[in-house]
Amino acid sequence: MNTSIVVLVLCALAAAAWGKEIPEEIRAGTAKCIEITGLDPDVLKSLHETGMENADDKVKCFGACLLKQIGVMAEDGSVDVEAAKSLVPSDMPNHDRIVEFIETCHAEKGANECETAHAIGMCMHKNRVFED
Repeated sequence: MNTSIVVLVLCALAAAAWGKEIPEEIRAGTAKCIEITGLDPDVLKSLHETGMENADDKVKCFGACLLKQIGVMAEDGSVDVEAAKSLVPSDMPNHDRIVEFIETCHAEKGANECETAHAIGMCMHKNRVFED
């Protein structure tokens, strides 16, 4: 069972776009992972505009870090799919589609946990999971 970066980053961005408060555990995890990875917060804010295709290692590792902070990714890089699915609010638009692609995209693998997180996020993005 493996899952990744953008699931959470996209969930947070989708929640913000949907007008919902971003959960405190994601806010706290974001702050901690910015500190751990040295990622410039402005880079993180611009991801929805610039896209993830050319993400650098700091961005990729930020995703893996955040997934660990919220209990979705283990230290060995494996992902708890059920934990990831439980983070998607039941009343969120496209709930079933998001859950479906968590199940589909979790199989994406990279050379390390950062690459795996990025690959999963790209799978979610490529399949336009968060679009209406």
